[in-house]
Amino acid sequence: MKHIPKAARPALVLALALAMTFALGLAAYAEADAASLDFEKTGSVSLTLADSSGNTVTDGAVTICQVATLYLDDGSMAYAYTEAFANCGETLDVTDAALASALADYAEDNQITGTTASVGADGTVRFDGLTLGLYLVTQTTQSTGYNAISPFLVTVPFAGSDAWIYDVDASPKVEVYTAATIPPESVSPTPTTTTTTTTTLPQTGQLNWPVPVLAASGIVLFAIGWAMVVTDRKKRGNAA
Repeated sequence: MKHIPKAARPALVLALALAMTFALGLAAYAEADAASLDFEKTGSVSLTLADSSGNTVTDGAVTICQVATLYLDDGSMAYAYTEAFANCGETLDVTDAALASALADYAEDNQITGTTASVGADGTVRFDGLTLGLYLVTQTTQSTGYNAISPFLVTVPFAGSDAWIYDVDASPKVEVYTAATIPPESVSPTPTTTTTTTTTLPQTGQLNWPVPVLAASGIVLFAIGWAMVVTDRKKRGNAA
């Protein structure tokens, strides 16, 4: 505290003490919270499918697959890939938004299957008897008129505000399906026998009908001019 005024030192010491106490309290809470996990208990994941307008999606199929197990590492929560995903090459970071899609691609490429359930008439699907861990949710059968939901990860249990929630409820976003538009160049032109006659000269904007008129006028003027030349010559010859 060499550069701190003496009057400010007591307040600084108190602030540091409070900060350390708060940090230790958070660490103790987190450790106690993780320690309260019941590994003998199973959980569930429930999904409700509806579009942005609130319309219920009533068909399709959803698959859930465990990608990692949950365990305690020195009193803290930790995850480890299951045997099926051990060689996926992806860093196990549950906060990574791209991890779900990467694991879904890996599961498809390596024919890793999970548990599949059909979407009910009320737009819901539920998976029970899940051991604690990290799960990948994908839609393996697309709902009629909708795009398949994007793959996502869900933890069982889920950390609530004051307790662990073993029955997790998820509501993925469902988007209305839009058919791809066929590029115009890929469509074969329809044959036609209709003949179109144009009265405009290409790249000029002039009309066709003046052409013969002007040609005839030129011939007449040429004839008149030639006659005048002949007459003039005769006059000069007579004068000589």
